[in-house]
Amino acid sequence: MNDREQISRLARRAAFGLTAGALDRLAPAGVDSYLDTLVRPAANGVSTSPDPAAGLTFSTDPTMRREEGLALAGRWLDHMVSTPRPLEEAMTWFWHDHFAVSLGQVKSAEPMARYLALLRTNALGNFRELVAKVSIDAAMLVFLDGATSTIGAPNENFGRELLELYTVGIGNYTEPDVRAAATALTGWVVRPREHYATTFVRSRHDPTPQSLFGRTVSDVASVVDAAVRSPACATYIARKLAVWFLGPDHDPSLHAAFAKTFVDNDLEVAPLVRAILRVGLDGRGGELVLAPVPWLIAARKALGVTLDVRVAHRYLAGAGQAPLMPPNVGGWPGPGAWLGSSSTAMRVSLASALVDQLPASSPLLRAASIGDLATLAALLGLPGAFSPATKDALAAFAATKPAGKAGAAVTAVALSSPDLLVA
Repeated sequence: MNDREQISRLARRAAFGLTAGALDRLAPAGVDSYLDTLVRPAANGVSTSPDPAAGLTFSTDPTMRREEGLALAGRWLDHMVSTPRPLEEAMTWFWHDHFAVSLGQVKSAEPMARYLALLRTNALGNFRELVAKVSIDAAMLVFLDGATSTIGAPNENFGRELLELYTVGIGNYTEPDVRAAATALTGWVVRPREHYATTFVRSRHDPTPQSLFGRTVSDVASVVDAAVRSPACATYIARKLAVWFLGPDHDPSLHAAFAKTFVDNDLEVAPLVRAILRVGLDGRGGELVLAPVPWLIAARKALGVTLDVRVAHRYLAGAGQAPLMPPNVGGWPGPGAWLGSSSTAMRVSLASALVDQLPASSPLLRAASIGDLATLAALLGLPGAFSPATKDALAAFAATKPAGKAGAAVTAVALSSPDLLVA
């Protein structure tokens, strides 16, 4: 692949795609420059943008929960489109899946907004620090019952998931490890009437020293340190991020090198992500099926349109991936889930809803209406053009539509094609 093709592919995998004209601006500097800007935005002069939840108001009225949740989700989706730091936001989305917390159980958008801000601030930072902060965050304490865990009655939910899902993975811990972690994590409470402030209450904490992975633990810091120092942790996180960015069919022999990079950099996330993305650019990754949300954001960027959050939420929920609403503590299913009939139907409906927002003068609609598929592909961010199979399918589909309606229909189908679903 040339630099244009590599930048386009990297953007679709790690930056929610590109806006119209961005590829022309980025290509002269080359793919390595683009990768460095993604991974080190501050060092490359890319400023932060305001928290998308800034200015939102939250009430204690339970009848307002749905509206407030929709408002937060809408602000976040818009931020994914507009942020000057797209990899940072892509990693926020990754951590939202990894440390899955659902608004359905938390029941208030206020702590969810702060939770997303925490993930964003630490998205490319130190993994140890991120785990420690997540462990005492109000949304997580409510979601996994950490706020009810007390001396004499430690709740094992968070302690179990900390080991099984967040740090070392299945098969790398024991039931005594779970009990030790749960005991040492007792004592934290959430105060909903005080804007979901979290507080450590010493009288609710069991200070009895516990043994976790051969280390003595008695509080959050020591539990997290023991978990992330386990030899299994670096490999577990490296493998999960490799699947996220390279697809499930990449070469698993790469994991050891990724894990070493992670450890050598004191569990800093940015160097690990850079190493994984670099391997993908070198052609050693597999195909990656975009999940509904990343696909939607890439489509919005390419078209330059907005979408009412209620419409987006309805179709995303139907496709199986509504923001703030992971289906369970394990997050969303793997890439194969996004090829099913339900997800495909909702993606086509979303594509049509997006195309409906285009002005009649749109170059996209014009290219599609006259059968200029090369221009249509380029405008949708595919410098290498559509595949022969997609070209044939689009041409055959256009032939079934009246001349005045072919442009919108063909553009919507193109957005839903494998060329724009698989990165």
